[in-house]
Amino acid sequence: MGKLVETLAKNSAASPNYGYRKLRFYSGKVPVPTGEEDFETWIDQAVQAVEEWEVADAVKRQRLIESLRGPASDVIRNLRRDKPGCTAAEYLEALQENFGGVEDCAELIHKFSHTYQKEGEELSTYVWRLDKIIHQVILKRGMEPSRASKALMDQVFKGALPLDPIMLKFQTRYQNTRLTYSKLIKAIREEEALIQAKKVANASHTVFTAEVGTLSVADAENIQTEVLALKTQMLQMMELMTSLLAEKTGTEGVAVASNRGSPSELQEGNMPTLPRKKCFGCGEMGHFRAQCPQGRVEKKPVEELLKAVEKLLSALQAGNSRGSW
Repeated sequence: MGKLVETLAKNSAASPNYGYRKLRFYSGKVPVPTGEEDFETWIDQAVQAVEEWEVADAVKRQRLIESLRGPASDVIRNLRRDKPGCTAAEYLEALQENFGGVEDCAELIHKFSHTYQKEGEELSTYVWRLDKIIHQVILKRGMEPSRASKALMDQVFKGALPLDPIMLKFQTRYQNTRLTYSKLIKAIREEEALIQAKKVANASHTVFTAEVGTLSVADAENIQTEVLALKTQMLQMMELMTSLLAEKTGTEGVAVASNRGSPSELQEGNMPTLPRKKCFGCGEMGHFRAQCPQGRVEKKPVEELLKAVEKLLSALQAGNSRGSW
C-alpha cells in the first residue's frame, strides 16, 4: 500500500499540469464580465506565465486555451486553422493584435519619448506610466527586454519635472548609474515616504501652534473682561459704602441726642431735626435707594449685603424715634 501511494505521488509530481497557477478567464467582451480581467491585466499575467512555465510549448498553448472564452477563444481557433503548429508566443501576439492597443511600435516609441511628468504627479506614478508604455513596445517586439531599464532611466531623467525634490537628489546620485525597474521604484518610494512624513510633522506643528495662539488670545480677552467687571464692582461698592456711612453717622447723632434730652426738653423744641431720607439711586429725598420707585438695578452679592445693612439702620432709626416720645 505504501509503495502504491509513493508511485502515485511521483506520477502526480511528474505531470506537467501539477501544481501550476491557472490564469484568470478572459473573453474579450466589453464591458468586462464579472470574474474576468481586462485585457491589459490579463496579457501581462499571461506573458509572465508563458516565460516561467518550464514545460513544453504544447502544454503552454493548452494552458492558454483553458483560460480563454468567447471572442478570445475564437481568435485562437482561427489562428490554428490558418497556421497549424503555431507557438504559444504567437497565441499571445494574435490576442494582442485583436484586443490590445492599435498603435504600432513607432507610435508607441514616440509616445514613450514624449511622456512627461505632470504638475502635482508623484514621481512613482510617472515611472509607472512609462513602464506601461514600454511594456506595450516589448509586446509588439519593438524593443528587446534587456534594453528596457536603460530606456526607462533615460526617459525619467528627461521627462521628470526639473524641480521635483526627488529628481534633484537622483540627478547627483544616479546620473551615471542605471537601475533596474524594481530598484528604481524602490528608491523613489523611499524618498516619497520621507517627504510625506515631513509634511505630516510640519502640518501637526502648524495646527498645534495655531491652537496655542488662539487659546492665548481668548484667555487674555477673558482676563481683561473680568478685570473691568471687578473695577466696576469696586466703584459701586465704594459709592454704597460712602452713602451708608453718611446715613449711619446721621442716625447715631439722633440716637445720642434722644438719650441725653428729657421728654420736657424735647417738647420745648430742643430735639435735633432728623435727617431727611435721600435715595442714592435717583437722588430724590424722602426714601432710601432700597425703596426707590423708579426700579431696582440688578444686584450683586455685595449689594445684597449692603441692602441688609440699610434695613438694619432703618429699623434702628424707627426705634429711636418711638423712644423719644
